[in-house]
Amino acid sequence: MEGLTEGRIVHYVAYNNRHLASIIIGLNPGAEAEMPVKTDLAVFTSMRNIAGTRNGGLQFHFDIPYNDGKTPGTWHWIERT
Repeated sequence: MEGLTEGRIVHYVAYNNRHLASIIIGLNPGAEAEMPVKTDLAVFTSMRNIAGTRNGGLQFHFDIPYNDGKTPGTWHWIERT
């Protein structure tokens, strides 16, 4: 996939359908022809806890497939504005 390298910023689609800013931290060979590479991501979060206090965090997700259809649990290039 052209332009795919460590350090690129992408969106990870969370299971609540939020698109979270992420940095590619690793590339892994994939077994499927349509997804030649799965990525390891550092995912940045910013949400409110049960008390309403805003929390920021960093999560690590491994072997995440690319999906332009924006399916939860996948990543895609950030949309142009």
